Amino acid sequence: MVYVVGAGLSAGLGFPTITDLLPQLWERLDRQAADDLADVVRFHHPDYNPALYGTYPTIEQLLSEMKANADLFSATRPATGGFTSNQLEDRRSKLLYELATWFHELKKTALISKPEWLDQLVTAMKNEQAAIISFNWDLILDQLLFGKELDKASYGLDRRRTGVRLIKPHGSLNWFKDDTAGPLSERKKFALTGNKTSGVFAFRPLRAPISKKGRQYMPLIIPPVYAKQFEGPLFRKLWQETVRVLSTASEVRFLGFSLAEADFHARFVLRCGFYNQENGQLKRGGAREAPTGRSKVTVVDPSDHPHKRIRSVVGWECASHKKMISDWIEEGGLLCTS
Repeated sequence: MVYVVGAGLSAGLGFPTITDLLPQLWERLDRQAADDLADVVRFHHPDYNPALYGTYPTIEQLLSEMKANADLFSATRPATGGFTSNQLEDRRSKLLYELATWFHELKKTALISKPEWLDQLVTAMKNEQAAIISFNWDLILDQLLFGKELDKASYGLDRRRTGVRLIKPHGSLNWFKDDTAGPLSERKKFALTGNKTSGVFAFRPLRAPISKKGRQYMPLIIPPVYAKQFEGPLFRKLWQETVRVLSTASEVRFLGFSLAEADFHARFVLRCGFYNQENGQLKRGGAREAPTGRSKVTVVDPSDHPHKRIRSVVGWECASHKKMISDWIEEGGLLCTS
């Protein structure tokens, strides 16, 4: 069994959706940070007013615009304007760091009043020894599936061990590059790639690292922008593992995954997996394995668009359930297997 989960799963636990994320996040910013960022937003959106919900861009749109601004900063102006290139990057970093901090707090709250449907989902994933492809950064599933037993194999990076795996191609709030992870206690981190001194590390326990010296630990997460960038061996392994598990899956369940039109990387990788189901996985040298055949595909989301998008990527008919994940589970959806 393979699950593909997106923001819809987290939204059912109190996390913000892409539409309301920025207005809610804005309330957490200190006055100076909000004013500085408002200058950037207003440059790109002249009608923007922090007091008017409808004038906010989405976080994905804003971060994409800030990236374009940074990429063309020196090419489009003879002198620095209202803010420098460094100030622009600093405002972007503060926004992402505040977002990461907020998500840690939301996880803690969500697990205090954990709904029954979530317990049922986690139990099913464990019993099925499922592969879960999560495009979320949050640590809800990490905590419930593995807890203190979390290790490299939990993230699908060691095939020698069987059992449930959580593959996170967009990064995770407890992952840190070596330069950031250096001050972290050796007892609380383990290498995902590289060795004890270089690479990418995961932090355990599943909370934000606490620094007595006031350090801020920026996690390794892929920002929600239109043109995402995936660098380094860790993401190469994660994408390869994503294709591998999809290529031979007998059943795939999409839970709260919107497959946004602009998310070309996810669309491409998913298409590779479903293509391989019919044509066989590629082997070194160019030959292919024997195809395993079309999987049963289930899509659970209350909106119309995800069903159409996922159907177009899969290439054959899917069982569509236009409802909340909680309702689908409560109505026995987890018991309907091929």
